[in-house]
Amino acid sequence: MIRYNGPIEAEKQDPSLGYIRDIIFNKDENYWRQGGGDSCIEVDEIEERLIFFYDEPYGFFIIRHPDYLVPIDRKLPIKTVEHMVGGEPMRIPTCSYVNREKAFKIILNFIENSNIEEIVEWIDLYEIEFDHGFNE
Repeated sequence: MIRYNGPIEAEKQDPSLGYIRDIIFNKDENYWRQGGGDSCIEVDEIEERLIFFYDEPYGFFIIRHPDYLVPIDRKLPIKTVEHMVGGEPMRIPTCSYVNREKAFKIILNFIENSNIEEIVEWIDLYEIEFDHGFNE
């Protein structure tokens, strides 16, 4: 079974491809500023899950939980963006955002094949040098 938990919706079990496509291609930044601020896709019998949200103009941030692996585009300059998740600001490096098409491919592959799309390079979020917001 596949479960989708959005920022405001109740859990949706076995969401259709059209439902996922609508979320990725038609929901704007306002959708992702509601409720918890993020979404999650879980597949039964797989420990890993995808947590994701959208920020304009950067695109989608996707994190593989529990390993904190994120996409990285080493050609992009790194700035820090804040997105509210669960009422707390989460800091994200701009080099870890992907466009809608890549986000959809990553999520679709996870749903259909229970594995991660390798169209992007994945790295531990904490290996990227940016302002994590930790007081040192």
